[in-house]
Amino acid sequence: MKKIIFFNPFGPDVVSGGIKVTYQHAGILAKQGYEVLVYQPAGRPTWLDVSSRITVSDRFSPEDAALVVFPETLSEGMLDYVRIPTPATKIIFCQNQFYLYSYGLSGQTLAELGFSHFIVPGRETARSLTSMLGVGNVHIIPNSVDSGLFYPRQKRLCIATNPAKWPAEGTNSAMAQLLKTMLHLKYPHTAEVPWIALTNMSQRDVADVMGMAPIFVALSRQEAFPLTPLEAMASRCALVGLRGTGGKDYATDLNGHWFSPEQCEEIVDSIAYLIDGLSRGEPRIDRMLDEAEKTAKQYSINATYQAVVRVYGDILAQSG
Repeated sequence: MKKIIFFNPFGPDVVSGGIKVTYQHAGILAKQGYEVLVYQPAGRPTWLDVSSRITVSDRFSPEDAALVVFPETLSEGMLDYVRIPTPATKIIFCQNQFYLYSYGLSGQTLAELGFSHFIVPGRETARSLTSMLGVGNVHIIPNSVDSGLFYPRQKRLCIATNPAKWPAEGTNSAMAQLLKTMLHLKYPHTAEVPWIALTNMSQRDVADVMGMAPIFVALSRQEAFPLTPLEAMASRCALVGLRGTGGKDYATDLNGHWFSPEQCEEIVDSIAYLIDGLSRGEPRIDRMLDEAEKTAKQYSINATYQAVVRVYGDILAQSG
């Protein structure tokens, strides 16, 4: 079987959806019988269950690989590795197009660096890469929600959110804290409802919080495919917040209350509506929750599995 290398030079304590999905792809390919190596010199992630079929190594030897998969964070230091001569087909797994654009690399430059294929998690990112860079061979492998982890538990009134997505910057307040303060100013009776920040948690702890939280405030920002809101949908959380660009793939008026970042007061009004509506059993909220669960089920692990097998198989076949 042909060898596939995933380039993942991040610290073991760095928590990100991109790292999680990289290991998911690697695990699926290893299960298919490919020799799969993840180059992560600092060691495997401490917060993620990694398949025993995957080799995590501190050595990068692309000369004996069929495919080398790089992340889109192409800093100058990473480009040194990209330039190492290899007969392998080089792929960019672009899980955030805005990271890629920030390095100012044109489609022609990426081609000269040897990148002949791009893998993305959704339609919006595929459209964006084609429009911005004029690249071809853009393959979509949808992200998935692990229904074995993310499902409804016994609910108790609280609000879960992902504050790290929109931190304080310059003179601007952190979005989560600002929304919380505005909510309490306009609707004082909500002050007793606790907020739970999904930070420095393992994946299982995040799933437990989402499972019991009836409301999730999505603060996704410039993402290719925000996965956390979908996991909240699967956990039967009422969604309110931001689409985060790639959320256009699944966010509708039926499955959540979606706004732009400038609509802070409207977001606060929706949070208050959800708090009050859930306590009185508002039927419209139940219908929204049903639609959200239906949306999340469209992004199954099986669908991702089949797409990984097909896309990587097609690329290998084209590479000879």
